[in-house]
Amino acid sequence: MTEILPDGAPPFEVSPHVAHSQKHPPGLAVLVLTEGGVAFTLYGIQSLLVLYMENDALSPGHSARIWGMSFFLPFIQGLYNAHSVAASASALMGLFLAAVYATPMLGGLIADYWLGRRRMIILGAATLIAGVFMLAVEPLFLLALFCLLLGFGFLRGLLPAQLGALYQGEDPRRADAFQFFMLGVQMAVIVSPILCSSFADRYGWSAGFLIAGIGVLAGLAVYVLGRHQLPPDPQHMQRSAVGRPRLTPQETRAVLVLLALLPVLAVVSVANTEIFNGYLIWGERHYQLTFLGYEVPVSWLVSMDGLVSTGTTLLIVWFWRVWARSRTVPNEIQKMVLGGGIASIGPIFLALGSWLQPGPHQVNILWGIAFHLVNDIGFSLTYATGMALFSRAAPRAVNVTIVACYSLHLFLGNLFVGKLAGLLDFLSASSFWLLHAGLSLGATLLLWLFARFFKDVFAPPAFIRAGVDPSSN
Repeated sequence: MTEILPDGAPPFEVSPHVAHSQKHPPGLAVLVLTEGGVAFTLYGIQSLLVLYMENDALSPGHSARIWGMSFFLPFIQGLYNAHSVAASASALMGLFLAAVYATPMLGGLIADYWLGRRRMIILGAATLIAGVFMLAVEPLFLLALFCLLLGFGFLRGLLPAQLGALYQGEDPRRADAFQFFMLGVQMAVIVSPILCSSFADRYGWSAGFLIAGIGVLAGLAVYVLGRHQLPPDPQHMQRSAVGRPRLTPQETRAVLVLLALLPVLAVVSVANTEIFNGYLIWGERHYQLTFLGYEVPVSWLVSMDGLVSTGTTLLIVWFWRVWARSRTVPNEIQKMVLGGGIASIGPIFLALGSWLQPGPHQVNILWGIAFHLVNDIGFSLTYATGMALFSRAAPRAVNVTIVACYSLHLFLGNLFVGKLAGLLDFLSASSFWLLHAGLSLGATLLLWLFARFFKDVFAPPAFIRAGVDPSSN
């Protein structure tokens, strides 16, 4: 069936259950609010964690009180060759975030083969809540990190998979839905670091972490109350693994290509990943953080990134809708190549600011705003679009698992950034950020090669233009 889009946009072939309305299904709002709550917790904790470890948890007087730290810290220092408190904090932060983005694969496998999506999401939220409460108790710090990485991991891969299940592969609303999904995240990023860092500054680190936990509590409540608006788990999840359909050779090839894309995407987004690690340490040392006579917490840089990213996401949604009125919209992989090229320019602004104003606390925040603006345009074109690509291109039989695997590029990126952030003490600030720009640009060229050589995997389902043969596109 076909549907004529408003304002002269081209008609697309869509599934029968969405052909009578341009409105998004109500399940979209449930998932956006749920993901927003989880993101509130994640980014609130991320905005505090590396600073908490550098200034408190890993200092000699405190690390001895944390259960297991006397064995774990030397392991981290040996693994990353990190011998200062700042380097150790960056290394542990990178390892933690890497693990957070690796566990969605485990959650996807358990959901696909055993519990199903809904029960797995509820279990993940409960584990995350337990981790937040333990994080407020200093001796339980390492156990809290373990619960947090399981909780975040179990949630973050499954929610996008449920979102993808609301739309059939040829539905033109899919890309917009993932952009709205990311808007829920961006709104949380704006509010969460400000609230959490403010409470941490006034009442202590534990208060900041507990405020972060409000998000997942609210998200879980929305999910439980709105779960009837979501699609049921696929039938194959209700059968044993013996009855699961096997992948065809073409589907196997698609899985291998998608997995091979992950390390490339990890390096494409290296500057964005650095925002929650070395960037905060660099910002604390180099930015002028006094505003109207008030010393602004460095964690507010994360909120600034969220504010800028929200604006760029809305701008991109509007831009492609206007573009579609008279031109062919690029497919997902083409948008991702464009985004990677733009994102690689962002760190150059930080390099310039560091070169022109090299002293401590001298870099004007305008250089940071330029970095966030360019980086967030690029990231908006890659992250949400990549999520949509994986949800569409992954075979149905392993869709949840492969969509969950999408987070592995953040796993790899955070492992990499944990090592890169340690170079802050050895490279000049300008060289540090130029290195990020060069790495991102090189990976973008690899992404372009993937787009050229695997068109059959990345090409979207054919859509129908009035009077135009789809094959001509």
